[in-house]
Amino acid sequence: MRLASALGFLLIVGLFSGCGSTGDGPADVRDMAAIRASGVLRWGADEAGGAPYEFRNPKNPDERIGFEVEIAEEIGRRLGLRIEFVQTNWAQLLPALEIGNFDMAMSGIEVTPDRKASVDFTRPYYIFAQQLVVRAGETGIKNLDDCRGRKVGTLGASAAERVLQAHGGIEVLPYEDNVTPYQDLEIGRLDAVLLDLPIAVYHAKPNAKLQFSGAPFAEGEYAIAVNKRSAGLRDELDRVLGEMIKDGTLEKILTKWELWNDSQGRL
Repeated sequence: MRLASALGFLLIVGLFSGCGSTGDGPADVRDMAAIRASGVLRWGADEAGGAPYEFRNPKNPDERIGFEVEIAEEIGRRLGLRIEFVQTNWAQLLPALEIGNFDMAMSGIEVTPDRKASVDFTRPYYIFAQQLVVRAGETGIKNLDDCRGRKVGTLGASAAERVLQAHGGIEVLPYEDNVTPYQDLEIGRLDAVLLDLPIAVYHAKPNAKLQFSGAPFAEGEYAIAVNKRSAGLRDELDRVLGEMIKDGTLEKILTKWELWNDSQGRL
């Protein structure tokens, strides 16, 4: 989804060894029994990736808000656990999850075959799509075919970047955040931006200098990632997400953040 890291492998390992661990070894991977005994569910995410996932309230910097924040809080309430937020660079979330720095990772993580090989995923909580954005008044770019030979910004290590690279013929410019691409589009450094729809809805839709180009496409799923040794936690999260879908709580959260659409009915 968001925020790709430019850190090298050795630096990543160094960060992991000092984050959330005890002694000189990696942190312990906890399943549901240990989590319940502690009363705390540790949630790994990257608030630096920004809105509308998890971010600091501009009106109150001490408050963390976002649609995933509300999902996590509801999960904690239904499980009778306190949610502990563990800030982690987005590109490092899954490796950190694997060594036990936290219990679950939820930060707009797209379910892909390569990721499923290293971690387990819950049922999806959001069906996303890609949205192409251009400058207001642009009529020459209606789809990715029109982007051939042009500069298109996106987030590094994201599903959107994969879509652009697979299409071919496009000069793909990866960024480390989800705001700068739209800023560069405004001033003409880019011809278009391709990002997940939730990001486009929050950052591009309200901007009078930008406009959506075409309908969303290339759907995928966001789900919560857990360690492969935490099957009990995965099952409990699946149960709670199922309850939230059935009783309308998830729809209410997504609607509040202007993210509910017809695709979500398939959840």
